[in-house]
Amino acid sequence: MADGPTTDRAQRQRAVETGASETAVDTLSRRSNRGGNGSEPTSRKRQTRAKQSVANELDVDREGVGSVDRLDGLDVFLRSEGVDQFGSDVANEFASEADFVTSEDVNPRVDGDDISADPVVAAGRRDDVAQRARSQTAADAEFIQAADLSADVGKRGVSGLEVAANRRDDVAQRAAADIASDDEFATPADISVDVGPSGIESAGFTDAGQRRRAGRQLESQTALETVDPTADLTDSGDGLALDRAAKRRATARSFEDDLRLFGQGSLDATDDIRPTDSGFGLAREPARQVAAEQIDEQVGAVDVTPEMVELTQTDSGAFEASFETEVRR
Repeated sequence: MADGPTTDRAQRQRAVETGASETAVDTLSRRSNRGGNGSEPTSRKRQTRAKQSVANELDVDREGVGSVDRLDGLDVFLRSEGVDQFGSDVANEFASEADFVTSEDVNPRVDGDDISADPVVAAGRRDDVAQRARSQTAADAEFIQAADLSADVGKRGVSGLEVAANRRDDVAQRAAADIASDDEFATPADISVDVGPSGIESAGFTDAGQRRRAGRQLESQTALETVDPTADLTDSGDGLALDRAAKRRATARSFEDDLRLFGQGSLDATDDIRPTDSGFGLAREPARQVAAEQIDEQVGAVDVTPEMVELTQTDSGAFEASFETEVRR
């Protein structure tokens, strides 16, 4: 076995050391040069081209890219400034594609030797991302507050965001109160709100709540002090209305309010109220009492009693009163 350098490069270097050659750089013949018109590029040129290519591809300054010409080929890597520039770009791109994540939340995990990156949400920033997700989502949602939301954040960003199970009743109560506040006859107890992981799924009056609300409205619009939502209401086609028995009671209370002749509760809704073409009116005997009082006020000279009044029912169902008596001089 021969002693001394065995590789071409080692032999060239040995030749320089002994003075047999001025340079250890091997030039290629024109035949071996693919360009056909010159020698193979020097190591410096090849490194410069390679570094510029990497810098252009990564959009970093060329000074941020380093290189070493090794026996087995050219090794290109990122210097610290290149790592910083590349990492910043990677973090910005990651944040632009991940909801609620900012570039400051990202650990780009750049490998300068391999010129690669494996970005993740930094472990120390995941609570910040979760809080941001809750706050921004709540700001765009009705009746939901940040504290109502649960957010799961992992390496790739927010992996789960929902109304926490133990906060859904709070959201439902808040929504019911708000809906009821727009209706003077409604209370939150009349409203049913269904809340799921994504928020409010449905909201509206329950059947019982709708009847209670209608009862309160009719109490304000009629002479009835109380309306039983389970017993006094019927479906009118356009909503809920007083049923027939409740209408008779309302008519009786209305006459008691309007006519001083009758005290509160003195009229019987069954015996003293009768149906008419337009609804309900006074039955014959209480109507006679009213007519007698009105005629007595007009006549003055005679004390008119109900027995002195004759009532005639018209085609419309109304009563016409007449009065005749002998006046002594």
